[in-house]
Amino acid sequence: MAYKAEISRTNPTCFLFLVDHSTSMNEPVMGVEGNPKKSEFVAEALNRVLQSLVVSASKDLDVRQYFQIGVLGYGSEIRSILPGADDNTNLAWIDEVYQHPLRIEDRTREELDNEGGTTIIKTKFPIWVEPYSRGHTPMRQVFESAFSIIANWVEEHPESYPPTVINLTDGQSNDGKVAEAAQNLRALKTKDGYVILLTLHTSSHPHDQPVVFPSTVEEMPDFSSRSMFEMSSPLPENLRRAAEEILGTEIQKKARGIVYNSDIAGIVQGLEIGTRPANLV
Repeated sequence: MAYKAEISRTNPTCFLFLVDHSTSMNEPVMGVEGNPKKSEFVAEALNRVLQSLVVSASKDLDVRQYFQIGVLGYGSEIRSILPGADDNTNLAWIDEVYQHPLRIEDRTREELDNEGGTTIIKTKFPIWVEPYSRGHTPMRQVFESAFSIIANWVEEHPESYPPTVINLTDGQSNDGKVAEAAQNLRALKTKDGYVILLTLHTSSHPHDQPVVFPSTVEEMPDFSSRSMFEMSSPLPENLRRAAEEILGTEIQKKARGIVYNSDIAGIVQGLEIGTRPANLV
């Protein structure tokens, strides 16, 4: 499969984020006291990537309908958590995402000035997604929900760059037969390629070693991680090149789209790689 279709208003693409809302997401990232809670960090990272997608779709003061976006939270329940998402499709066009944040926060950041000092810059930061953590990890069910959403999307957009589904989680499924559900989701396709399923896993333990876009299952440390490896898509060539550029290291041609035992930086980089728009026109 090519993964070379141009992304335009005529042929958009789709990003669907699956966000683990299980109770363990209330723990700090990597189990290090002082780090943000996993739920808080994932929400912050998602808000940043949504803002980045808005910027990518902006041309001549207009936010163009290059992307449809969905965010499903899964824990005590499975539900759409993106403001402005359609009740039937659970998706929103990127211009609608731009227009419907929950709120806009005033933030500050430091920047270097021309005299070698620093200056405080005030910025506006839109919030679309809030942190939440309650319940188990019904990963099979959320993959089945994603299948329904994406199956309808690819039927309506058969010529488009295929959808990308990004699963942000800290654990394994609690509801069984997740591998089959993941395989069914990955088997959906447009004429340009199969659906891309990426896994971004964050650890609760400070001494866990990260595994970044491995090419063999033997690189994974345990049964749970090997299952996630098998569920994740092979990286298309354009994403593999993006990963090499962003990470500054070689990524094998047979690499899978999984980052395991990731720290904060790894989640941010994984989201940036997974949402790198290809062939925007």
